[in-house]
Amino acid sequence: MIRKFDHIVLLFLFFLLAATQVKGQEYPWSLQYITNMYTINPAYVGIWDRAGFGLSTRVNWVGINGAPVAQQISYNTPIKDQRSGFGLNVQRLSIGREKRLYFTGDYSYQIRLDMHYYMRFGFRAGILNIDNNLNDYLLYPDHITDPEFTTNVRLYYLTVFGVGGVIYNEDYYISFSIPQMISNSFNVNRNLYSSMPQLTTMYLAGGYAFKLAGDLIIRPNLLVVETIGKPVYFDAAALLYFPGNLQAGLNLRTNGSICLSGQYTFRNNMRIGYAAEYFVIPDISKYQLGTYEFFVGYDFNLYRRKNIRTNYF
Repeated sequence: MIRKFDHIVLLFLFFLLAATQVKGQEYPWSLQYITNMYTINPAYVGIWDRAGFGLSTRVNWVGINGAPVAQQISYNTPIKDQRSGFGLNVQRLSIGREKRLYFTGDYSYQIRLDMHYYMRFGFRAGILNIDNNLNDYLLYPDHITDPEFTTNVRLYYLTVFGVGGVIYNEDYYISFSIPQMISNSFNVNRNLYSSMPQLTTMYLAGGYAFKLAGDLIIRPNLLVVETIGKPVYFDAAALLYFPGNLQAGLNLRTNGSICLSGQYTFRNNMRIGYAAEYFVIPDISKYQLGTYEFFVGYDFNLYRRKNIRTNYF
């Protein structure tokens, strides 16, 4: 039997090799990714025994005109053979007057390493639609026309493709993903015009669920975000599971922000979550009032399995 650490090394070598050969865009992700890991890694779809829907809305940097607003609706499910999973995602991102609409599908496949450890690989593919009415921009007080803003960017379809992997057992996991690997560009009466940064973003994450006294469970989590051309970004988090299906989380981020989150699961398996991110750096905090995200999810036992495992990620 090959030791599980050999699999971890192979997993990272594969994805690091892929990252050196491609360029892509930063991919939108959730403040509450810690309980919805499929948002940054397609390998997580179908990882647990339940199927589920998720709907979220995020308002960034309240108080700044034209700041990003994002909505997402997702569905993911295990496939009956229990080795694979499938997911669908629709994401809408508004940045000023620019609108981006993502339609993506995820697929994952699982390999059992031994009695306790599993490895999953995932793929994400879809299209991105960009719509940007350049004529609506007021560039100068005297309304002088800028020739670069006379042609609108309308209904341009770009390719989305990403990969991910995770090694896990019942208590902990370590994962790596590149949600968008393709460098897109398009022509708008000029050559190689693109309104998106040509960057590759990689996510390395790990977490462990510790059982405490009184049926409490704490799950520390570390996320490392590496974007080519930018400093490495760290997100250290802890999620506390209380008896009665209540969760509370705290994230400390090296961009100078903290994030507070909470989630409650009702008896009918409906989940409601809320997160708020605030900057503690004065130069940034004085210009905006924080970022807020609301999440609603519903999980169900699609295949009526008798033994349902607790979902810690």
